[in-house]
Amino acid sequence: MLTRVIAEAAANLLASRQRSALALLGIVIGAGAVIAMLNVGAIAREETIRQFRQLGTDILTLRADGLTGLGNFQLGDIEAVPEMVPGVAEIAPFVIGGGSMSFEGTTAGGSQLGVTAAFAHVSRLRLESGRFISDHDRYELYTVIGAGLARQLSNPYAMVRVGSGLRLGRYVFTVIGILEPVLQSPMMPVDIDSTMFVSLPNVRRILSNPSLSMAIARMRPEAEPEAVTEQLQRYLGPRLRDATLSVQSAKQLIAGMQSQMQLFTLLLGAVGAIALALGGVGVMNIMLVSIAERRREIGVRLAIGAEPGDIRTLFLAEAVILSVTGGLIGIGLGLAGAYGFAKLSGWAFVLSPTAAPLGAGVSVMVGIFFGFYPAVMASRLDPIEALRAE
Repeated sequence: MLTRVIAEAAANLLASRQRSALALLGIVIGAGAVIAMLNVGAIAREETIRQFRQLGTDILTLRADGLTGLGNFQLGDIEAVPEMVPGVAEIAPFVIGGGSMSFEGTTAGGSQLGVTAAFAHVSRLRLESGRFISDHDRYELYTVIGAGLARQLSNPYAMVRVGSGLRLGRYVFTVIGILEPVLQSPMMPVDIDSTMFVSLPNVRRILSNPSLSMAIARMRPEAEPEAVTEQLQRYLGPRLRDATLSVQSAKQLIAGMQSQMQLFTLLLGAVGAIALALGGVGVMNIMLVSIAERRREIGVRLAIGAEPGDIRTLFLAEAVILSVTGGLIGIGLGLAGAYGFAKLSGWAFVLSPTAAPLGAGVSVMVGIFFGFYPAVMASRLDPIEALRAE
């Protein structure tokens, strides 16, 4: 019986192809919008987490709230942290500056960081060529630059490489290393890719305020961020005057950003749901038009013994076929849209496990919801009045 009803409903839809196609189009666009937007939200969330993973989830950043940089802390105070705080394996204080650098007539702006030798290891920086600044380079005019900055300063006639000289103010720094390309990390206040690194003592030559700006620390494998934060507050907090120590962990930022991305995904899904609801209204309108055109057919069915439930089932089956077909096509359209977004953004495509089932399921529910009223209307037609229809 069910097979016969589905076959007859499909035949009725095929008989009015243009009308069915218009109803189907609304469902396809709505389902595709829901699936694409939910998947885009998943892609953006995964990209954010991937940026954190590159730097590591065992990272802490330290700064002083209410003061510029790390306040009255000296280099020795910060470098002694791993000895005094059991949960910290390494720490790297740094000074942040900015300005223009030039090479062979090409000028580029970027950040300058005064760092210690520990910075590369703590930040997990990898070198494309050369080496990083060591403790023996304290007063040498040596620099390490990011891959992006190297590209900006290079030109077809002169490429920046190890051994090149970069002018910064009245000093010329010799490039001893070029980093591999890295993603910008939310834990870092600068874009590593566009940064020039010099030793901390050399910062006095290029910056007017060489005091420590921040520190980045790496926890021991077994340490918990909350416990290490409490240890740092006990050790460093009392040494600050008129300020409080701010410690931020990568895990805290990941949790906060995941919550924001979930809200973002829900908002995107809501926008897609509105489009799907409009598609459902289109299905209802098309079904009502179909009932008006087929009143005589409905009257004949009722007159020869069809029950109102049979009429209701037939028209509801037509709505379900439209919504299921539209949902399946919408899955392909939505995934193709999300894939195109990922490629255009330069992000990795991630298939959300919930986007396709949720989008298709909602499209079926919308079809049933908006198809139920026309089906009930058809089943309640008076046979005599229906037979008089022209």
